[in-house]
Amino acid sequence: MINKRLEQILNKVKKHGYSLTPQRYEIIKILAESKNHPSAVDVYSKVKSVYPMISLNTIYKNIAMLLEINEVREIKSFQSAVRYDGDISPHAHIICRNCKEIIDLQVYDDSNDEMTEIYINPKLKKEYNITGYNVEFFGLCNNCKNKTSN
Repeated sequence: MINKRLEQILNKVKKHGYSLTPQRYEIIKILAESKNHPSAVDVYSKVKSVYPMISLNTIYKNIAMLLEINEVREIKSFQSAVRYDGDISPHAHIICRNCKEIIDLQVYDDSNDEMTEIYINPKLKKEYNITGYNVEFFGLCNNCKNKTSN
């Protein structure tokens, strides 16, 4: 069974006139289903296990196409490899400064189960056409915190 996010991305790829090769499908599937925000090399390793002849360049080209049609987000934190998020819904990230683990953070209002609105100064709303946001919190995950306190 195909998940909803994968189906959304596939439909948009087709709508933009891109062919859906088996390799492209596999790349999209990995990004759509991943919760660990893989790097291009992570995606490459997974796709290579199914399609051994694929190149890292093909992975980068497909990720660039998905970025162009706004179906993947880049996470450029720290000075390590760029990571990718197939979930483009409004959400923040919590990033461990030590192990670089990235966790999605959904901010919900418990009373109505909807995303809470981010406060934006009314003056800025008049001066800027805000089209999106990116929020990242940094700290130590419990594993890394426990290692440093021992």
